[in-house]
Amino acid sequence: MSWKAASALAFSIVLISAALVNVSFASPQGGPGMGMGNQGVMGPGAVREWFRSLSLSDDDLDRLEKILGSRELELSKAQNEIRIYQTQVSNMLLDPNPDMKAIEDAISKSLVYEKTVRVIQIERQVAIRRIFGEDRWQAILFLVREARMSERMGQFANSFSAKGLTPQEVNMYSRLLTILRQIM
Repeated sequence: MSWKAASALAFSIVLISAALVNVSFASPQGGPGMGMGNQGVMGPGAVREWFRSLSLSDDDLDRLEKILGSRELELSKAQNEIRIYQTQVSNMLLDPNPDMKAIEDAISKSLVYEKTVRVIQIERQVAIRRIFGEDRWQAILFLVREARMSERMGQFANSFSAKGLTPQEVNMYSRLLTILRQIM
């Protein structure tokens, strides 16, 4: 593939991804947007406004951390088991005549752990949604999507900069970013 074709493909993927994410460029209050600039999807000013619109308290962050901490050991174990089975399947596929029964068995075992991971993720999302209500839940989802997009674009540190926040907000913002990374 030529460099020109690869560039066009990469640009198309970015445009399609942005359309699929359906990110609004307005501030949380519905006023004018903060703009994209070259700072990730929304830019640090818009992200900070979304953070402030959550009106999170230390108690809210404690509850989020507690939700994400529940079943963490089980989640980590399941994720590790999935990686082990994926590696086993990859190694089996290196054989010119792979044992399909062994491959199916490894995949079946992996799927059990994948189900565990998914159920835990859904339980967490439902618990967060119950505690924070629909509007705040949607704002948290927005921040998770923004964080993913900014990270893919190599702009996470810029888009999620704490510049312009009070010292108390910086502490809460840092805690929320740690939480968002767990949800991502």
